[in-house]
Order: sequence, then structure tokens, then C-alpha cells
Amino acid sequence: MRTTRKVSVWPVGLVGGRRYERPIVENGKVVGWYTGWRADRPFAIDMAGFAVSLQVILSHPKAVFKRRGSQPGMQESDFLKQITTVEELEPKANNCTKVLISTVTKKLLYCLCRLPSAVLTEMFFYRFLYGTHEQKK
Repeated sequence: MRTTRKVSVWPVGLVGGRRYERPIVENGKVVGWYTGWRADRPFAIDMAGFAVSLQVILSHPKAVFKRRGSQPGMQESDFLKQITTVEELEPKANNCTKVLISTVTKKLLYCLCRLPSAVLTEMFFYRFLYGTHEQKK
């Protein structure tokens, strides 16, 4: 993600009723989608399967990720259509051949983000200090 210039993509595990879903890449370019649901979507990708550079967000101030108003399963496509094209996508994870994130990871991150900041600070402080999330006795 750190090397994302505009919008990068990668496979996601345990999503769409499959073991994984991923962009299909040929010659370093996304040419299609291996997905369990509606491969005809412009961007048939899970939310955990892409990153957008801050510069792109700032250069498209009217681009919005609609929580409501999109057809089911079309939120990612509706958002990405506002800021990029399939041809401009940057495949990561060894040309989208390695699964480095799964929806289980995504759900864990979502849960962590809902914790009060004091709890997160304490958790990460102990992890940093002791190499574990638990306080040493």
C-alpha cells in the first residue's frame, strides 16, 4: 500500500463465498476479475482489496463512498468509477497472485477501530514495550 501512486489492488481471502477473490492481471495490468459474485461489475472487488492515495482523494473532492444509495454490492464500483479506470489500477501482491489480507482481518480491524482510543493506546503500548498485547506481571 505504501507504494500506491493512485489506486492499487490486491487479492482478498475468504470473501464472496470463495476462498479468495482477485483481480486478473496480464502484463502488469488488470484485465478482469476472479470473483464469486457479479464479475460484470466495473470494479468487482471487495473493500479490503484496494487502496487510494491521499492525493487522489484530495484531487477528487466530490468523490464519495456511498453507504446508502448504491445498489447492493456496487459501493466499491460506484466509488472507484469516480476516481480511476480499470486501466489505471496498480496490481500489488506479486501481480495479484498472493493473498495477504482476508475479510477476517478486515473484521478484526473494524472491531479494533471501534474501541475507545485509550484502550487502543494501552494495547499497542504494551505490545510495543513487551512484544505482546498482554501486560507482563
